[in-house]
Amino acid sequence: KMFSSIARKSITRKWFAHQIMRSMSTETAVVESAPNHTPPSKDDSITGRYASVMFSTASRSASLHKIFEDMKALSDLYQASEALRAMTENSGLSQEETQEFIKVITSVVPLQPLTIKLIELLSTNKRLLYIDEIAGKYKKLYVELNREEKITIISADQLNSNQQAEVLSALKENPNNVGKHFILEFKVDKSIKGGLILF
Repeated sequence: KMFSSIARKSITRKWFAHQIMRSMSTETAVVESAPNHTPPSKDDSITGRYASVMFSTASRSASLHKIFEDMKALSDLYQASEALRAMTENSGLSQEETQEFIKVITSVVPLQPLTIKLIELLSTNKRLLYIDEIAGKYKKLYVELNREEKITIISADQLNSNQQAEVLSALKENPNNVGKHFILEFKVDKSIKGGLILF
């Protein structure tokens, strides 16, 4: 009980600190199901198989984007909290300890029932330490399905809203970008001499 209380406080504090530092653009086009509920690519690794099964199951329940949001939250928590990482590395968690682990996470961020089932399965199979990698591979599958692309635009001066809209419009008008959804992050670097840098 004492450990879970300490872990909860640690995770909560670091979660909010991490959220503040995240990129300003986090919008994602919402897609809840995939054609034939099939992942857009194949990965035969252990973590890839878990991510693929999660993807297909989420698609069948029309919750691909909801689970995508869960995977982002789990990754953020994992990166922000040493206490959480320590718990995932404990391969001997009992069923009671697993439920306490889930309670600690859901006290900070709500999770879909399917995500909770994944955590329970990974704990039972002693593979909880792979949770961040599985989350990353699920996110990759969702982005592939969504044809989502994140682009950072650096300019010498801050672009106003009209200029930002023009950049987005120019990207969408490119024939190679048909069907893509762009997430744009705008940065200012006074050292560049005019123009824009995209990467």
